[in-house]
Amino acid sequence: MKYSAMIELIKTKYQIDFVEIQQDSDFIDITLLDREASFYRDDTLYIGHLAQLNKEISPPPCLLYFDDISQNNVKFLFNSAQIKESEFAAIFNLIKQDLIKSLKAEQAYSRMLKMILDGKGLSAILCETAKACGNPLVVLDISGKILAHSSPFDVPDTLWIQSVERGYCPYEFMDHIKQIRLKKISPKNSEAFISICSDNQLVYLCSKIVSEDRLLGYVFMLQFNSPIDSHSKELLPLISQAAGEMILRNQDDVGLRSYLYQSILTDMLTGIDPEHANARIQASDLLFPECMRVLIARPSYYHGHNYIKEELMSRLQRIFDKAPSLYYRKELVLILPLNDAYNIDSSQLEKLKSLAKDDHLQVGISNAFTQPSFFANYYNQADEAIRFAQLLGSEENIHNYTEYSFYSMLSTIPLEIRLGKFCHPALAKLRSYDHEKGTEFYNTLKALTETGFNMKKTADILYLHRNTLNYRKQRIEEICGSNFDDSKLLFELMYSFKIDNFLEKQV
Repeated sequence: MKYSAMIELIKTKYQIDFVEIQQDSDFIDITLLDREASFYRDDTLYIGHLAQLNKEISPPPCLLYFDDISQNNVKFLFNSAQIKESEFAAIFNLIKQDLIKSLKAEQAYSRMLKMILDGKGLSAILCETAKACGNPLVVLDISGKILAHSSPFDVPDTLWIQSVERGYCPYEFMDHIKQIRLKKISPKNSEAFISICSDNQLVYLCSKIVSEDRLLGYVFMLQFNSPIDSHSKELLPLISQAAGEMILRNQDDVGLRSYLYQSILTDMLTGIDPEHANARIQASDLLFPECMRVLIARPSYYHGHNYIKEELMSRLQRIFDKAPSLYYRKELVLILPLNDAYNIDSSQLEKLKSLAKDDHLQVGISNAFTQPSFFANYYNQADEAIRFAQLLGSEENIHNYTEYSFYSMLSTIPLEIRLGKFCHPALAKLRSYDHEKGTEFYNTLKALTETGFNMKKTADILYLHRNTLNYRKQRIEEICGSNFDDSKLLFELMYSFKIDNFLEKQV
């Protein structure tokens, strides 16, 4: 639970004073303050009389206290709020009950995922979900045939009970669903939504069963016993996916595992924290490579949704057959397994280069990593590799983040800090001299720097005679007052030219 969410929960019933939230924190447990404590856990909310706080150690990140002192005496606390002593026990129980409810919800989520991956039948999954959420569930195909339902189907509506026994949804309810579909007021995907059937004032939660943009059926949770909560909204789309697998008669779990990979990876890209992501990965029993890199394949010319999702995805999967993959924002994202040297297999890399060139792909590849829960960070690296490569005018198709990490670092520096001041003064002197005299000394020094002052390689790059290059080098040293035999100068010039190039492209 977030500390701020806890404050809002308390405010619904009780008065609260002197709220101080320096940085919103999560906690998963609650305990009483104890002056004998040797340390305070980061994941725990401490509650009690402020006199019981051990001020000899670092204060707890999350605290609820009661006392008669002024607010000024508790400013050293990280996240804190004052409650009334008379309401202490009631507030403690309120928070504890909410934490227990959240824990039960997480346990139900994990159990259901495991049942799906273990190949349990749809009826068993519905029964488990009904126990956790307190309401009956039913799965229908597009014709209204009942494919599965929770048992016992505990509802006070005689018509529904009879319909379940016959195996078909009540006609009035199906007509209601048809009207909703015709009005196009529900989500096109399996996102769960709450609605009400006006014929009998039945409130329900619905998730569509969809495959490749085709509507196959519905999962319904009928609100008879308990109010529909946010946890139920999270569970229903997973049941929809399991039901879709059954309708399509998919006898293995490949399709479902693909869905789970894509669901978790997409959620990581849209903001869930690594701890939550890791818990879901473990609950799902999904496997990731021991060491991996993120690859983004982005067509230079958009050929349409089907080309990317079907044709291009198929080609990439033929190269990286064991890589978890994801279609995301008109691009393909793969998690590539690495060899013992933390590199992509050389034969796979050659095939990728050929595909990228033939299909005009921009490919970004992240640094290596081992924790799948940090996938989003490395996705950003692959994305930045493509972005900076295009910004700097690269003519290559494959871009490794290691080649552009320096530019990534530069981009984080605030605009008010002028990067040019960090460049070696030789660059400005040569620009000015070239402008005045019409010489090419700036580009000559840049080529010398890129080759590590290798005269032969530099002469070949600039198509110059060695004598001409020697003369230019001597003149540059005279103009700048520098000795290019100094190894430290090479490093200074290398980062200076990178900064200069970055600033030039930013204009």
